[in-house]
Order: sequence, then C-alpha cells, then structure tokens
Amino acid sequence: MGTRVGVAYHPLVPRHLQIQRVLRARIESEEWEGDRPIPTEMELLAEFGVSRTTIREALGVLAREGLIVRHRGRGSFVHSRPGVDRPQAVTNLILGYKAEIKVITVQTVPAPAHIVGPLGIERGTPVTRLVRLEMIDAAPLAVVVNYMLPSLGKRIRPRDLTRISLLEFLRDRLGMRLGTIHQSLEARLPDIETTGLLGTDLTQPVLALRLVVTDVAGTPVEVSDAFYRADRYRYEVKTQLPPARRQPTVRETRSRRGGRTVLQP
Repeated sequence: MGTRVGVAYHPLVPRHLQIQRVLRARIESEEWEGDRPIPTEMELLAEFGVSRTTIREALGVLAREGLIVRHRGRGSFVHSRPGVDRPQAVTNLILGYKAEIKVITVQTVPAPAHIVGPLGIERGTPVTRLVRLEMIDAAPLAVVVNYMLPSLGKRIRPRDLTRISLLEFLRDRLGMRLGTIHQSLEARLPDIETTGLLGTDLTQPVLALRLVVTDVAGTPVEVSDAFYRADRYRYEVKTQLPPARRQPTVRETRSRRGGRTVLQP
C-alpha cells in the first residue's frame, strides 16, 4: 500500500475519529477481506501521517464495535461474522425495531446534573451508568446510556441485556410494576464518546431520545438517553385530526338562543 501525503483533516474533529471512518469504509466495502490481516500500525501511521497513539485509538473504536479483532503479536484482522455466530436481536419495546446489543461499560459514577431532576436525586449521588451500542446489519444505529440507582444497577448483568431489552428485564425478570414512560426527542451535537461508538464526527447531529421510566407509584426508576445516527434513523408518527365540530342548524341555533337567526347574504 502506497504512502499518502498531505491528508486533509477537519480541524474540529479528532483525527482518530476521521481515520476510523476511512478504515470502516474499507471493511464495509470489503476492500479488506474477512479474517485477513489489515495493514500494520506502522503502515497506517505512514499512510495517514499521524502518531501511533492516534492509529491505536482509531483501531480501538473498530475493535469495540466488533469490526476487527486484535491479536497480540499477530496484528489486527477483519472480523468475519458467520450467521450462526451473530448475537441475538433484541426488540426495542418502545419503538419496535430489533437490534444487536453490545454492552460497552457498566460503572458507578456521581450523578451528573442532567439526570438529577429526572431521577429525583441530589447531584453527586452515586448512580449506575450503563452504556450500550445498538447495531443493525453490523453497523451502529444508536448509543444508549442508562442511569439508575446502584441498588437496581447491581441486579443487572451485562450479558442479560444482549438477550432482552432493559425495560423487558425490569418488568419480566425483576417483576417491577412500571408506570408512565415520558419521552422527549430533540436534535443535538454528540460528545466524543458517542461519535466514537457511532462512527460519526462532532459536526454530525444525532437524534437524542430521552425516556424517563417510573413505577406505578410515580417514582423514577431509570433514565435512558439514546443517541441515534441521523442518517440511519427516522422517527415517524401517525395521527388523526379530531372530528370536525358540527355547525348547528338554523333551527338548533334559534331554539338555543331563543331568537331568530338571520343569515347574511
């Protein structure tokens, strides 16, 4: 592979994210074949004119998404995904689609400001933060970040959520009586974590869907923030206008008002 010089990078987007998008395209186009080694870090370093750290960060994104497999001493390989090895598709109970789930992180963190109100807790309170990647046809669709109290979070094993949705797990496995689920949808710019997992950049807006889940008593159970690739997801709603208000007849108007109705020409 020849060395490329003068690569033009977007000044506001981390270079490792721009590079991983190029590498992803080579995998998806099958320029790099399944179960075959890809160029070494030194070859990629020379091609893109960046540091080894940047190349490793780009490869790390692809590895987390399951597109490549990295073996110490052997290099990186495109991951071949035979149909029999594909993860089970999980149904999204709210929106109805099915996706493969990859659990990225499960950790206890101080409650950030944006979930304090919805969860009804004080800022800094320890919460479980659960990050998942939803994939369809082996390509990222959404990053889902859930927040809940540790007393609930410790009852959830990451492997459970690769087979069943979180809402289904809470309702059917834990026997929780769920109540109202408040939804809000907006467009926003993503953060570094989201762009890395979705394979986008910081200039590409995402569709942010927030769910605040409560129990039947109205107590908050968990907050879900899902960030969808805007080029892969469209939110559609069917609705109907309410019935037209029937105009009263002249006779109905006269009897109601007790007077004579005069129609203007």
